[in-house]
This record gives sequence, C-alpha cells and structure tokens, in this order.
Amino acid sequence: MKKRPTKKAFYEYMSIRSNRNFKESSAYDMLLELIVHARDEKHFMDLAELTLMNKTDRLIYRNKLACEGVEMTPIQVDEYLAVVEYALEYTV
Repeated sequence: MKKRPTKKAFYEYMSIRSNRNFKESSAYDMLLELIVHARDEKHFMDLAELTLMNKTDRLIYRNKLACEGVEMTPIQVDEYLAVVEYALEYTV
C-alpha cells in the first residue's frame, strides 16, 4: 500500500484529468474517506466497478444518484470517478 497521498500530487492529477486548475479541498477529503472505505474488499470491488463504466453506464449512474437525491453534472461524475481511481491506487 502506498503512503498517504499529498494534496499537491492529488491536485496535479485532478488538474490533468479535468483540464482545469483543480484545488478543491472537499475532493481531497473525499479521497481520504474513499481510501479508508476501499480497504474493505467488497467496497474495493464496488468502487473498482464504478471506474469501468462507459458513457451510457455513467448516465444510468447519474440517474440513480438523482433518484437518491444527489444531483451531479456529467463533469462532476467524471471528476468523482477520477477521485475513485486515484483512491484505489492507494489501497492496493
């Protein structure tokens, strides 16, 4: 397992993935929570499956979240999944 990710490295990764200057501390907090959450094998697999979604699956996921009261734009879903991918790197 890798050491705890730094904010700087995370922001650099997210800036590349989102094509913008990314500096959202709430996303870093979410990253740390996901790392802890993903240490459980079942949760790890659930998160890993999220990262494999194609465009249609992401739309279905967005609709599912909306039904649960969580409204996200397509960009927000993409950024969330990028955070999940980064978190998974720190749990293997």
